[in-house]
Amino acid sequence: MPGPKWLFLSLALSLSLLTLSLSVAARQFVLVLSQEDFKDDPSAEHDSSAEWDELGDGDAHKSEEDLDPGSWRPIFEPPAGDPQPLSESDAAYYSAVDKLMSGHPALIEDGASEIAAEAETGHPAAQSVLGFLWEMGLLRERSKGKAFLYHHFAAEGGNMQSKMALAYKYTRQDVSLSFPLSD
Repeated sequence: MPGPKWLFLSLALSLSLLTLSLSVAARQFVLVLSQEDFKDDPSAEHDSSAEWDELGDGDAHKSEEDLDPGSWRPIFEPPAGDPQPLSESDAAYYSAVDKLMSGHPALIEDGASEIAAEAETGHPAAQSVLGFLWEMGLLRERSKGKAFLYHHFAAEGGNMQSKMALAYKYTRQDVSLSFPLSD
């Protein structure tokens, strides 16, 4: 049986071979710097913020509700004072979400059914929640196709969570297809 000395030597040899193989696979690059890069005080002529002027104020003037319609914030952080009146569709959506978050199995089932009914009417936030339920296989059999469909409709309706879910799916697809399947 080899002693600790031989074990240490074989481990050191393995690590050195691993390091050598990694260094061979690394790419070389050249970083080119000019005298401008070393100045302490950049010239006042170049205004870097001018590059961003075309973007304007963006969404700075919009309210939180406009930026994230269907947010669950009113459920977890009820507004102080008089709440804003909700449309019938929004009231039904928030009631269903409240049931989903209740922790009672019967209420959760009712909430999921109500979310599905609101999603069928075209409520983007309800479509997003239903897409999530289908994606995760919660309260229904898992279906990535139905999840994608509901997220698509919700994103078309302006739901930011579904837009992000679809962006993630597209990114993951691009990443998996950008590498060759065989060497």
